Amino acid sequence: MSYHNYMRLRRLAAAWPPAIIWMALIFYLSAQSRPLGKTPAPALSYAAHFGEYAVLALLLFWAQLSRGSWKGKLRLGLALSFAVSVLFAASDEYHQSFVWGRTASWLDFGADALGAAVALAVIGRWGHSFLWRQVRYRRTVLPADPRHGRP
Repeated sequence: MSYHNYMRLRRLAAAWPPAIIWMALIFYLSAQSRPLGKTPAPALSYAAHFGEYAVLALLLFWAQLSRGSWKGKLRLGLALSFAVSVLFAASDEYHQSFVWGRTASWLDFGADALGAAVALAVIGRWGHSFLWRQVRYRRTVLPADPRHGRP
């Protein structure tokens, strides 16, 4: 295995577990009949849905950064993160329809999708400079391949 493949695998191994753990937490909470102990106010419920899927979209986008070069691929990364977040939100609502005391709701799904969209819109607005810093960081800070002297 080459040094670059090794470093790529290390980045993948560090980037994806937070997103997967967050998805498992969402799944666990949706399997509970009352995850917050008592029935929350509707505004609190929608805020929770919005927040948890905003975080999920950010974590998915962050995990995709580990793939390597992002030059010209910001929109693709945003679209993939949004698609995975929305598909997971749909599966989560479907899953809730089987849990006693819970129902699937289009409003909850809308709050989930809106949370993911807002988080990714923020990245889309300011993401170019952030991604350029990531590329520059990888060129200058990551250790060089000892055999070839390049990052």
